[in-house]
Amino acid sequence: MKTLAVLGSTGSIGTQTLDIVRKYPDKLKVKLLAASKISKTLLKQIEEFKPEYVYTVEKVDIKGVRNLYGEEGLIQLSKLDIDLFINGIAGIAGIKPTYLLLKENKKLITANKEAIICLGEILKEKYSSIFPIDSEHSAIFQCLLTGRKKDVERIVLTASGGPFREKPLEEFEHITVEEALNHPKWKMGKKVTIDSATLMNKGLEVIEAHYLFDLPYEKIDVVIHPDSIIHGIVEFVDGSMTANLSYPDMRIPIAYAISYPERWDIEAKKLCLWEIKNLSFYKPDYKKFPLLKIAKEAGKKGSFYPTVLTVADELAVNEFLKGHIKFTEIPVLVEKVLEVANFQKPQTLEDIMFIITETEKVFKDIILKVLN
Repeated sequence: MKTLAVLGSTGSIGTQTLDIVRKYPDKLKVKLLAASKISKTLLKQIEEFKPEYVYTVEKVDIKGVRNLYGEEGLIQLSKLDIDLFINGIAGIAGIKPTYLLLKENKKLITANKEAIICLGEILKEKYSSIFPIDSEHSAIFQCLLTGRKKDVERIVLTASGGPFREKPLEEFEHITVEEALNHPKWKMGKKVTIDSATLMNKGLEVIEAHYLFDLPYEKIDVVIHPDSIIHGIVEFVDGSMTANLSYPDMRIPIAYAISYPERWDIEAKKLCLWEIKNLSFYKPDYKKFPLLKIAKEAGKKGSFYPTVLTVADELAVNEFLKGHIKFTEIPVLVEKVLEVANFQKPQTLEDIMFIITETEKVFKDIILKVLN
């Protein structure tokens, strides 16, 4: 019996994790549920899974459980005797929990790429205890098991291309929020869905792969694969390639991370190769999707740039979701913030949090000028 802590339990990753717990109640026990606030969904989860602990950002008193909350609650959470911590928190809110869990040497299963990117400059030596559940990084992890690290020529992250792969560039200025949230393959939270539409998600994943697998950027490629059947490829020095294939289903990498080194049947749809017949691949279009290139360049610079990139993108996406800016203004704002930002290389969590706070101020100044 493995005990689980599910952070972000009411979000997409959290709810799919709990689907797996429902299927394997004899193997998994939820010991902690965490969400930003109390909600009907969280209360239903508490009633069903009966965790010992519940964490919320603000103080609430929920009967029948031990209530953790705020900064002190995060510290207490990170010290709990739990087998696996699943981090499904979206965005920069996942940074502190990730930091605390890694410092406590907890086994971390995470979909929070922002935390991995921002903490990579100060905690990279702790990343061996991370099991990624992004479909692409899970795929690369599995493909790397087939050969030796020193024999890797490159890894290839696949991208669906989002909803606008075939849309003419001159029409991008008129893209609506509803159109951008209509992903053709995956069902995800709003922020990551917009990032997928701009290909920023893939840019962040390149930086994430650099830190997780300790590979230089020259060995990390991106290919557009609209079929979303191949999730990751590892090419070895002899020219052979190992690929990970499945229908798009986030439960597969989540279940694999939880059950590793075993594999459990989650009743996912199985591939029928003769029905698929053809798989297509395309080079990324950097004119349509400049954020992919911007993210790669920020990753190569290292230091404070990955953190600034992450914060600027999250803020710009929020402005787009509110209807304050155009789709095409997201990369413009991110690039302007990166041009203005100037910080010392982070050495501690406090340094990173300072960079985040100051980047928010820089963004606020820039967005005020844009809106006015």
